[in-house]
Amino acid sequence: MTSHAVTLVGYLVLVATGLGLELASRRADSRVPSIRVVLGRIMISRAGRLAVTAGWAWLGLHFFAL
Repeated sequence: MTSHAVTLVGYLVLVATGLGLELASRRADSRVPSIRVVLGRIMISRAGRLAVTAGWAWLGLHFFAL
């Protein structure tokens, strides 16, 4: 298995985990917060807003740059 394939599998595992947690948060008796709640709490502080912006910049640089 090449390093590229390992990286892709790693990202797919992260995406699947995130989707699983989001689906778990939608149950009526769940204590898992949804991504909306988590981002809402993060975006309260300036440092949180900077971290989210840096994360989006990293994502754009690595996935959308030519």
